[in-house]
Amino acid sequence: MKDEKETSEETLKVPADMLLEILNIIAKEGLKHEVVQVMMNRSLAVISVYYDKNITRNQKVINNIQSLLSDYRDFRESENEELNWREQ
Repeated sequence: MKDEKETSEETLKVPADMLLEILNIIAKEGLKHEVVQVMMNRSLAVISVYYDKNITRNQKVINNIQSLLSDYRDFRESENEELNWREQ
């Protein structure tokens, strides 16, 4: 049986507030990654993460990171008074 790796690349735009948390997850899971760009004026880092599509755990980690980033964006852009950090 041939064990072939099918490597995929996921590009993530990570806010500075979450950079350490996201890099910690990537490092703990042993995923290869590269910081492609740092946009200081927007407080963002662009990170490419390389993972094996055939390993379910890798796909779940990528999905969880995307979910965290999405939740963070929703929080930052929220129009809900309780969550809107700009008005506090």
